[in-house]
Amino acid sequence: MNVMEMENAGRDAWPALEEQELPFGVMRYSRGIDRRSNSLSLYPHIEFETGKLIDATEKFFAERDAAPIVRLVQQDGIALNSIDDIDSALELRGYEKQAPSLTMSLDLSGAMETQANFKNGSIENLDAGSWLQAWYVLTSRNMEEIDVHKTLFEKSDLSHLFLLKQGFDGAPTSSGMAVYANQSLGLFGISTAMGQRKRGHALDIVNSLLCWGFAKGARFAYLQVEEANSAAVNLYQKLGFKKSYSYWYRVGEHKTSSSGD
Repeated sequence: MNVMEMENAGRDAWPALEEQELPFGVMRYSRGIDRRSNSLSLYPHIEFETGKLIDATEKFFAERDAAPIVRLVQQDGIALNSIDDIDSALELRGYEKQAPSLTMSLDLSGAMETQANFKNGSIENLDAGSWLQAWYVLTSRNMEEIDVHKTLFEKSDLSHLFLLKQGFDGAPTSSGMAVYANQSLGLFGISTAMGQRKRGHALDIVNSLLCWGFAKGARFAYLQVEEANSAAVNLYQKLGFKKSYSYWYRVGEHKTSSSGD
């Protein structure tokens, strides 16, 4: 998969409530529940006029009473003046750099040796609503936002798999979901309870998701992970995932659109 294919797959797999396509990218809005679906996601390798792009972004998010966010993509070995220009311009306007992240990919076209071998308990296949409840608990998210995520999943007609591990007390231990489309498999929501980490739970979840995707015909798997999450990056590297490109967000001041604009 190339950068554009992974970017498109990621947007389709994690939809937004509202999307506005522009020549230089896609404005995405989902009531502010996360950066991924509430930002201007720039197309890779596109040249643009920085001032107009920033003005359009600030207008879009001000009209929705949300902070403007721009997602910048950088592929190793490819220098684009436009990315450097807008990153510098956003920094000068006070936009904070947040969540430097990696998109990693795994070639599944060869023999799939990963086995769903669980040594740390059973894994359940849940419906979207039940999985979201568990994922929100694992990640200490605000339960008031869960209905938005439910709506996002309901919008998608792609194939999903929602997996959860639980402890003997019924508390969620580890979670993960996969989205299959066009021979690609996206992994999302890989989370493990704080006191249960480094015990192989996430590995079991990821192995299960990969086996499911391979059986459906996936040739590639991809995921997104924050650079600072070294434990997760190391886990994915051990499974054969390699860095495809990096990205980060620039988050501006929350401004409300003036009446009459």
